[in-house]
Amino acid sequence: MKTKKIKVFLGGYVNYTNAQNLNCRALAKYLNKGKIECAAMLFPNGNLSVDSDLADIKLFKCLRPQRYFRYLAYLRGIMWCDVAYLPKGEIWEFCSRCLKWFGKKSFTTVEGVISGTNLDKSIASYGSKEAIVNVYSFTTKAYAITKYMSEKNKELLGINSDGVLYLGIDTELFQPQSRPRDKLHNIAFIGNNIRYKGIDDFYAIAEKFPELTFHIVGGGIGYDVVEEIGSKGLRNCVYHGLMNHTQISEFLKGIDLHIFPSRSEGFPKVTLETASMGVPSVVYGDYGATEWITTGKNGFVVNTVEEIEVIIKNLQQHPEKLNILAEEAIKLAKSFDWRVLVKDWEKVIEGIWVDERV
Repeated sequence: MKTKKIKVFLGGYVNYTNAQNLNCRALAKYLNKGKIECAAMLFPNGNLSVDSDLADIKLFKCLRPQRYFRYLAYLRGIMWCDVAYLPKGEIWEFCSRCLKWFGKKSFTTVEGVISGTNLDKSIASYGSKEAIVNVYSFTTKAYAITKYMSEKNKELLGINSDGVLYLGIDTELFQPQSRPRDKLHNIAFIGNNIRYKGIDDFYAIAEKFPELTFHIVGGGIGYDVVEEIGSKGLRNCVYHGLMNHTQISEFLKGIDLHIFPSRSEGFPKVTLETASMGVPSVVYGDYGATEWITTGKNGFVVNTVEEIEVIIKNLQQHPEKLNILAEEAIKLAKSFDWRVLVKDWEKVIEGIWVDERV
């Protein structure tokens, strides 16, 4: 007797670049097709192609970007599915009503610590702390994407997580290159909205080490990187503009160290994508990065610019450490491969579906 597949609606636009959308795209690719049938949404004029990896999934087209058309896409997905994954938080009140109307089970992921500026933005968007909590309680289950996030949001807002579901990376795209790392040459910063990702600390480090080359990938609205580099006289800084994942993968083949000096993050997957290419990251510890990075083994978690300076000087004096760091970084990335982590997602989906049938 043929077992019924679980119909899962992945509430993201798989043809448009955005963190939640890309996660839905990866889930559509890697969830076990023998047990799960997937559906997702298409955004009008998306910037990503729908390739053969997505050929087997059902797609609900959002014909125009206006909210009304999004309502229709979500409605069709929720009506179709057994279990809905709704990570984006957009039109959540409408989705909440649809889930109740049609008796559907669902889950979401909490992807940030809601404090400081994040809390201010969320209150401005949703109206109150109580409303923010409601955003993460309209689904059957809610999972944090790191243990740190689960603990902090419970402490700050009383948001209870049903567990932790880690996000993965595509190691098929970010494949390590076998190359000797006998000297520290090239250091990179990768990130969008770079004004808020600690770019000033990166500039400060570049100023201290004129003999090294510092590469910047990314951008930000209203921020001219080239002008900023020129005004600071940083001749050892190279700006590469925006890159897609394929371009970043190629770019990382020549990078020795990645510095990501952001103070406010959820789960910066760029630190794992660089690790997959054998490039360790230096990050700040404000958002619980010690959960996946072990200082001195597969990367570095620090608190100050001065600590970053010490690390660079040490790697200059002991370049043989670069090879050891690269090997351990690759091991770290493999543990976060979507093909490994997707099994945890399948257990969650199956558990929610079984609960629905009981």
